[in-house]
Amino acid sequence: MLSRFISALIFSGLCAVAAIAQAPKVPSQAVDFAPRKQLIGPEDTITISALYADELNKPWRVGISGDVSLPLVGRVHVAGLTVEEAERVIAARMRKYYRDPQVSVFISESRSEPITVIGAVEKPGTLQLKGNTTLFDALAEAGGPKTEATGVTLSRPVNQGEIPWPDKRSDGKVTTVDVPVSDVMTRRGGAASLEIRPYDVVNVTGSKQQRLVTVAGEVVRPGVVELVTQDSVSIAKIIAMAGGLSHTAAAKHTMIYHVNDQGIKTSSAYVDLNKILAGKVKDIELSPGDIVIVPTSQIMSYVQAAGVSAVTTGVYLLGKI
Repeated sequence: MLSRFISALIFSGLCAVAAIAQAPKVPSQAVDFAPRKQLIGPEDTITISALYADELNKPWRVGISGDVSLPLVGRVHVAGLTVEEAERVIAARMRKYYRDPQVSVFISESRSEPITVIGAVEKPGTLQLKGNTTLFDALAEAGGPKTEATGVTLSRPVNQGEIPWPDKRSDGKVTTVDVPVSDVMTRRGGAASLEIRPYDVVNVTGSKQQRLVTVAGEVVRPGVVELVTQDSVSIAKIIAMAGGLSHTAAAKHTMIYHVNDQGIKTSSAYVDLNKILAGKVKDIELSPGDIVIVPTSQIMSYVQAAGVSAVTTGVYLLGKI
């Protein structure tokens, strides 16, 4: 009798183990990710505090090349470094002029880690990452989803790493994940804790999707134009609504790309905006989902690296047409 009981107990245990092994994998409640150290990038502003070196103690803008020019120390390449690494590099260069230099560096303004949040949110546009950022943080920074929002699509260039989610898909260039917006905002199932990385695109879909055209980069007022009464808008009008080009714009290298309703880049092209604005070539009609990026001079590689994002810190609704 005892042997039968033991056999039944063992059989029950084996069944339970098998059931657990065959159960579908569900994302954990919280998706952990290693703390991400922010890197200094082109056009960031770093603030230096150095003991007995008052001429260095102020904010410094990092150039397009990734260098910062400092008194006595000279030109120092800091792009791609953490603040701790930048402190060591600058201190090493200072030893030629200062005894035992003590240097502190922090990023006082970031312009090199953009993400784009589009669709059914209160403030669509491009934001800058500030340390570790989750999908929930990104939606909150964009003003939160609108009442008609139903889903969230997170898209990431493959060179920025994998999205740790079981149902992701990839076309070889971009990895994409779809999650319900309610799961993100109520922090269910781990979706809210998904890590956001530079150049991610977050597209909030809804029953009443906004029809937006985005202009970013070297214009006076980067932002979005909502198409309400018409199906397209010319690129010349978009630039005019953005207040025109900045004095550092490299308009002949302007990039246009299209992001579909799933947040995936489907097409891209380079145009000479100078010729369009001068009337030398035909104007271009833009449709909902189009994004125009006007780069600065010598920033082409940076724009290309952005892939599916925009390069700007401003978020404005430029108008509805």
